[in-house]
Amino acid sequence: MWLEQKYVGMMSNRLDRFKQTKHLHWNFRCPLCGDSQKNKYKARGWIFPKDKGGLLYHCHNCNMTLGIDKLLETIDPILYQEFIREKLQEELGPRRKTETEIFADKMKPPVFIKETPLKKLKKISQLDYKHPAKLYVQARGIPNKYHNKLFYAPRFREFVRSIDTKLMQDAEYDEPRLIIPFLDEEQKLFGFQGRSFRPDGIRYLTIMIDKNRPKVFGLDTCDRNKTHFILEGPIDSMFVDNSIAMAGGSIDWSLINEYSVFVFDNEPRSKETCAKIEKIIDKGYRVVIFPEFIRSKDINDMIKNKETNDTNALLCGNISSGLEAKIIYTAWKKI
Repeated sequence: MWLEQKYVGMMSNRLDRFKQTKHLHWNFRCPLCGDSQKNKYKARGWIFPKDKGGLLYHCHNCNMTLGIDKLLETIDPILYQEFIREKLQEELGPRRKTETEIFADKMKPPVFIKETPLKKLKKISQLDYKHPAKLYVQARGIPNKYHNKLFYAPRFREFVRSIDTKLMQDAEYDEPRLIIPFLDEEQKLFGFQGRSFRPDGIRYLTIMIDKNRPKVFGLDTCDRNKTHFILEGPIDSMFVDNSIAMAGGSIDWSLINEYSVFVFDNEPRSKETCAKIEKIIDKGYRVVIFPEFIRSKDINDMIKNKETNDTNALLCGNISSGLEAKIIYTAWKKI
């Protein structure tokens, strides 16, 4: 069903008055019959789960019932072809690598570890299964693919000062922290964040090895020539395909283009968050505004609270811009 959810989100900008009413339920004006010709606000087309799995479309005006594939074929034949290709790939599985490719993969060293101070540290994936840092990462639900990209610094201040003795001179004590590396498109380390394991104190400390670079996580994996998401925190971005995170810094507008979609925390009562969203809408960029049934503040909490089992489908289904975004934002904000 995740693939169908993904393509519901991708065709949402072609559907008039599209909105998600609750998990796995979407409502919009029927694109087949045009819905009511007298009342432009009537929306009687619905997508909802089938009893035996998958999604189904039904219009309560023309009584047409279609599978998601047929709805896609009607609305956007090109997008339909992409859906079919991706569905076949999922059913057949990925192409098996040759013995030469497997051997080459094993021989490729992680370049950024070998050439940076991170080689002094252990990856989360290398820690004992009872280690507090590993337990913390697992409790946050961070996907396994990131466990070998995150590191553990038993003495964060000592680690930072081994890079530059001018840093953290005034720190009163040392503590262990989770290391979140910032890598560029060439897999080179230019900074990192240290996330405290304690509930009190400063949660994040950001260290920039190259002070001319913006504080951005995910440049090494994000393809900015396709639709991609801009989030506020690195850990949240680990749950979202093709995304980057502005890690505690202001937006670097040189990284933003027509494929960018902004995702801010779900804080309708925060003046700061509301101001950010207004600014993005006024600049003409796309933004995700979470539906009313989402109560959690951020992506990680939405996962932990089981408000969604497919973050990417949730985001894709709630993208808006321009006048539509202003209308949705006005109904969402609580200040």
